[in-house]
Amino acid sequence: MRKKGQKLAAVMMSLAMTASMTACGGDDNAEAGKNTTNTPKPTQEANKPDDGSDLPEPTEVPEKYKDLGGLEIIIGDWWSGEEGEPTNAQEEATRQYRKEIQEKYNFTIKQTSIGGWGEHQENFVVSTMANAPMASLFMMDQGFIAKPLANNLFYDLATLDSFDFTESKWNEAVREQMTDGNHVYGMANGRPEWRQGVFWNKRLFEEAGLDPDLPYDLQASGEWTWAKFEELCQKLTRDTNSDGIPDTYALASFSIDMFKVLVASNNAEFIGRDENGKYYNATGTPEFLAAMQFGVKLIENKYEMPVPEDAEWDWFVPAFHDAKVAMTFAEEFKVGLWKDMDDDFGFVMCPAGPSGQSTTIFADNVVVMPVCMDAETANKIAFAYNLYTNPTPGYEDDDDWKTRVYDNFRDERAVDETLTMMYEEGRGVVWYLPMVYGADYGDIIYNVYGLHNTPAEKIEEVANSWQMLIEDANMK
Repeated sequence: MRKKGQKLAAVMMSLAMTASMTACGGDDNAEAGKNTTNTPKPTQEANKPDDGSDLPEPTEVPEKYKDLGGLEIIIGDWWSGEEGEPTNAQEEATRQYRKEIQEKYNFTIKQTSIGGWGEHQENFVVSTMANAPMASLFMMDQGFIAKPLANNLFYDLATLDSFDFTESKWNEAVREQMTDGNHVYGMANGRPEWRQGVFWNKRLFEEAGLDPDLPYDLQASGEWTWAKFEELCQKLTRDTNSDGIPDTYALASFSIDMFKVLVASNNAEFIGRDENGKYYNATGTPEFLAAMQFGVKLIENKYEMPVPEDAEWDWFVPAFHDAKVAMTFAEEFKVGLWKDMDDDFGFVMCPAGPSGQSTTIFADNVVVMPVCMDAETANKIAFAYNLYTNPTPGYEDDDDWKTRVYDNFRDERAVDETLTMMYEEGRGVVWYLPMVYGADYGDIIYNVYGLHNTPAEKIEEVANSWQMLIEDANMK
């Protein structure tokens, strides 16, 4: 690993070469992000300006925001490149709306990569501590949150007048996760991203004598349960040439994707958060243990394809793509990996455990502001970003999201039934494990998946170390 001083030098050189990067103030300004007296103030209701144009405008815009003086706002992530051409009418309308607000209020805003995923957290921490952040706002992976939060490096967004986090445009799951009392340390706009579910190969279902749409029908009737899932696993693990070795397995999944969604679908969790906002170890419940034991049962019964010799860590991706397995627990974004599959596939939620219901886990990227930002600049950025995240005029309808994802799937039921169900109340849960720095799903899951330890053994083994990490997280 590079030394911190070398990294800081690289960051500072990058800052000097990039004119659009935002400088912070000194130590006094850092206190602006930790104001404990202010609470969020509601944004004024949108209204049309007097000139009759279609551009929404907040009423009673303070004079200091009417001209932001050419303020350059960078939203730093690890994936964005040059903006491509719009692919549909909504994207074109969004681009036009954002162009108009930038011209009207004299600012520019751009989301761009400031480095790779592996160095993103360090880029944020080092540049913020140097009072010279590499971006005005940072997209943060769930795994990047705990450490800088514990070190008070996130600006308290609740102190910025332009944000009203009760507005429906803000992501409720992120708001819940990033709120501590009257303080809000991160945000995301729009609906939560769909996450864990089960993909299946329709041809392999037919060859096993099953209706290719059976998981959809079971999900619709409320019969999509662990017991029914296990029945399907028995039928889908097939030795077609009678040599004693399955030619097609029921399952191949990333161990974490399988176990954590089984836990969620049995009304359990790894880390809980009590009514006082304090985290606690939630792995000791009967519901948690039952979920882990059910996952082990699937492996012991040889429904899960064994890891091939000399396989890459993501061997389960080609295993499903190439029809070696009939089902896979996976996050929805993996649909992009199946686009060129020869076989059609479907997508449903995780089957319900005996103590829960079909559930997915929300784990969106979080937008944060460096704590060192001076109050005046922070308020201007907030005003601009609040406009930037408004729904595109003409596309405020709740079902507009469907038009963007139909083409990703081989059937409409994945969107109209499964993705829609994930937005029902209680179907998507917020998980707090990423908020406890040092704790990880793999602490329990990896050895259990490999059948090296029982779930009970691993739960007991990590209890003391997790308790110390939780106590540290609760002291922030």
